[in-house]
Amino acid sequence: MSGSGDVLQDEITVNVRGEDYVFRVPSIKFDIEVGYRAAAIRRKADPEGRGNLDALDGMAAAFAFNCALLELYLKAGPAWCWSAGAGGKPVVDHEKFPLKASALVWEVGGAFRDAFERFRGEAAEDSPVS
Repeated sequence: MSGSGDVLQDEITVNVRGEDYVFRVPSIKFDIEVGYRAAAIRRKADPEGRGNLDALDGMAAAFAFNCALLELYLKAGPAWCWSAGAGGKPVVDHEKFPLKASALVWEVGGAFRDAFERFRGEAAEDSPVS
């Protein structure tokens, strides 16, 4: 992770299989943002289940969570992450990830979650709020 310990850093870089993935540091709304995006991904995949966590297995929910992380926070990474969005602007859209990238979604999502948890812990240690 780049900038470890710097509570003012604005990005987190993780390296997976020799490739760098650069994420913006989430705000305090992280848990809410990811929860809602993951639910939207689940609803789209299974409209009858309406994104309900009780309607699918834990692996599917965790995979949707990892997709949400990439869609919300990835700033830079390998070409497989990106597709053309509105006006040709590059966007991260889990529906356009190549099938062979599913293992990478797990690995990159896990690496980011680990790095962000370390960052949050270090930020909390330096916080003036007790």
